[in-house]
Amino acid sequence: MKAPASASPPTTRQRLLEGAARVFAREGIAGSTTRAIAREAGVNEVTLFRHFQTKDRLITAVVGENFGAQAVSARQPAPGPNTDLRSDLTEHAHRYEKLIKDNLPLIRIMIGEIQHHPDHERQVFKAIFRPSREALVARLEAAQADGRLAATAHPEVLADLFGAMIFMGVLRRNSAHAKLEYSAGSYLATAVDLIVRGAVPAT
Repeated sequence: MKAPASASPPTTRQRLLEGAARVFAREGIAGSTTRAIAREAGVNEVTLFRHFQTKDRLITAVVGENFGAQAVSARQPAPGPNTDLRSDLTEHAHRYEKLIKDNLPLIRIMIGEIQHHPDHERQVFKAIFRPSREALVARLEAAQADGRLAATAHPEVLADLFGAMIFMGVLRRNSAHAKLEYSAGSYLATAVDLIVRGAVPAT
């Protein structure tokens, strides 16, 4: 998308970060070269090394730019609890879906290659998945305290199940080979229903 005419042009560092993110998503981390990244950013390789010194430091910067705590919190502010658990879970699911979709190419690469970069793995999962899980656990615990969820329910387990359903739904809908028999809205509503109705107190 073309930036507004009044927007400041990206700095060289920003062009390198954006170019690296595109190359990593396209070629994978291992398959990306500093030469290809510099070419993508429209600079020479010397400029890349002047800003980041090594490819590993560039990877760290890209992870921080896309998955750092500030970047994630700006894109996914935690919603405040309402009185209706179903509405809160639906809002949470929409935010989580958007976060995954916005970062899907990089997330796919990170899942496939991140085991070779344990420090980056911790940063990605700490920034992307942990805040979302913690917010969801807190909301489910509040519902349990209000008697809306069974006392025997496990908020941590429910949060993991719900997060996994949303994550896998996004992956499947973005698979070129998947043939879906339902809409994204139906999938999300069913996931919410499984949590809300499956963990209600026994009457």
